[in-house]
Amino acid sequence: MLDLSNIFNKDMKKAIMSKEKLAEMLRVTPEALKAFEKSYQLYSMNEPISDNLFKVNAKQAASLNPKQDVPEKGKVQDLIDRIVNELLDQALIYEYDGKPGFTYGNIYSCNQTRTVKVPENSEVTLEEINELPKELRPDLTGRYVKKSLSDDTGDALLEQYQQYLNTKDPRKKRFLYDHFRQGLDMLDLDGISYAILDRCQNSIGNWFPRLVNAIFYSDFFQLPKTKIMKVPLPVLQMSRMEYTELSSTTFQIIDQFCQKAFELDETKEYFIKTGVFSSKFDFRNAYIHDAKEVKEIGEYLLFISFQASCFAHYDLSGRNQPSIYGAATTNEWVVREFIKDKENNPCIYKGLPLHTEYRVFIDADTKEVLGINPYWDPDVMKKRFGKEADANNPDMVHDYVIYAAHEKTLMERYEKNKEKVQKEIMKLLPFLDLRGQWSIDVMQNGEDFWIIDMALAKDSALLSCVPKDKIKAVEEDWIPRISIKEL
Repeated sequence: MLDLSNIFNKDMKKAIMSKEKLAEMLRVTPEALKAFEKSYQLYSMNEPISDNLFKVNAKQAASLNPKQDVPEKGKVQDLIDRIVNELLDQALIYEYDGKPGFTYGNIYSCNQTRTVKVPENSEVTLEEINELPKELRPDLTGRYVKKSLSDDTGDALLEQYQQYLNTKDPRKKRFLYDHFRQGLDMLDLDGISYAILDRCQNSIGNWFPRLVNAIFYSDFFQLPKTKIMKVPLPVLQMSRMEYTELSSTTFQIIDQFCQKAFELDETKEYFIKTGVFSSKFDFRNAYIHDAKEVKEIGEYLLFISFQASCFAHYDLSGRNQPSIYGAATTNEWVVREFIKDKENNPCIYKGLPLHTEYRVFIDADTKEVLGINPYWDPDVMKKRFGKEADANNPDMVHDYVIYAAHEKTLMERYEKNKEKVQKEIMKLLPFLDLRGQWSIDVMQNGEDFWIIDMALAKDSALLSCVPKDKIKAVEEDWIPRISIKEL
């Protein structure tokens, strides 16, 4: 039998006979799978933190954050407590706990067990902040916030969007739209740009409450318990700052704020994401599973948001293509229950269980299913792990072999259940109050089927399963709706 004890060391190529043969061995030999996973875990434990931002995960980033012990009583802790209360007074939470959800409302008015309000004339002042040593000064309060550039970014974005609407030249139109969307993801926030983010159809606060209302007409699908926060502007602005330059006091404020706003339990496991982005392709970003991580959820969510914003800064392809926008087009953070694996599935992406998943495309206007595809499509996955430039990276080798070994099981489950999934989605559609075409992601866990995500069809991978003559253009409207008191 192949010795798997050193398969992830520097002589990895010599140790692997071939990925397909290795996958076949792991498929039929449980002992080989255990040895393979043990070798990979030993390799992962010694993995250095990358100097490439996009290869750093939230857990690693939190470990590098400045940690200063703040006495439970004293000036610094008093300021932290007061700033947290200021932010809580601004936080809006939607909660789904298996019962009919309620819409956005102030957490204290929605939860009658808490009636804390910030007393008048108790706001933290700039004078109080400046009295602290520079390294302990917070970068935000409920009223004040640091910025990288200047104010009035919302006005500039709206002007660019108006130019996009008015121009007829297709090339100029594309240029203006791309730059509008890029700026929305990376520039400092003000009241207008924050309100523009509200217009993102893909953000979970747009579609999830409508899905909640529809799911009560189904005895087949389940939804994970979910809390969605409309993040206060000062907190979200921190994701537009350089993450490594924020003060330890800032991280403590955001951690304590999230603890209270989401009512976290240190004994529970959670899945976290922003309104549009989980960064689950390193699962350590999304899966929170011990007391220390629960305490640091604010740092995790902030780092994921910062990383998403950075996608808009850089051309990640190396081919001078436009930057990638969309991952930061949200003003929401999300904490969900973690769905424990019932099937003992193997894991890819550093901890993500390989459940059988279904991507179903629907037309919410005509109430029809347009197509279905395995979420873990074999051609897509093998190309990603086996044919990209990093194919010989140990993580890619591991994920290729694990996927190939599990592919038969995934596809057998998919073929067995895909017609049933489509029929059950069809039953939901009359009650789903959305417009346009969407993808719906369904995860199978044993005999349970969970709807875990949705997005506009045009922004979803695997759209090729939908006949081209069925695909419709999408109407977008990024004009913010702002009341006078918000200006």
